[in-house]
Amino acid sequence: MQTLLTYSHAAAGALVLILGLVNFLNKKGSKTHVLTGRIYVGAMWWICLSAFLIITFYRFSFFLMVIGVLTFYASFVGVRVLNRKQHGSEKWYDWAVSIITCAFGVGLFGYGVWIFLKVGGFHWLGALSLLFGFFTSQSGWKDIRFFLSDKEEEKMWWLYQHISAIGGSYVAAITAFAVQNSRIFLPEHYNWLAWVLPAALLSPVISGVVKKQKQKKARLAGS
Repeated sequence: MQTLLTYSHAAAGALVLILGLVNFLNKKGSKTHVLTGRIYVGAMWWICLSAFLIITFYRFSFFLMVIGVLTFYASFVGVRVLNRKQHGSEKWYDWAVSIITCAFGVGLFGYGVWIFLKVGGFHWLGALSLLFGFFTSQSGWKDIRFFLSDKEEEKMWWLYQHISAIGGSYVAAITAFAVQNSRIFLPEHYNWLAWVLPAALLSPVISGVVKKQKQKKARLAGS
């Protein structure tokens, strides 16, 4: 079972890496984009589920479990936001996933603090736990605040959130690949960079795509 989970996890990861790039290049909203997007999300959810099973039964790691939660959350929001374009249309499971994600993020942040207190100095796992714990809890809390808010959102907000969320899940997939193969790309003492470089390099690209979409919508509205 462990072998099956491991190999299927790796195969789904390879599929996600390929389809993520394909969908980035595809025309947004086309039939091909929708089809490959659905396959991408399905593969991503299997990555998360198989990771949870491996962590639970074979190699427990609270840190990796929270990373899995964050990855699932990003792909989940990326899909769900397309079905709740109207403010107030969120379902109970949107609330549940956001609250659970926020709770896991707070837990990981606390785990990082505990590591620093235990070690009595700097520790790379503690630092990464603080970093990812903060962003995980912030991601969940951002949606919780959105659910509670009554203010009107900008037009096409759901499209921008879709791009950001799915883009974030793709960054997570690239990060996982980089971490697993960090010895090939990075010197031994700099393996920790595999955890932060993908996000540092690709987050501006995702922001640029969102900005480009906003400018395109603005031009269409003004014409």
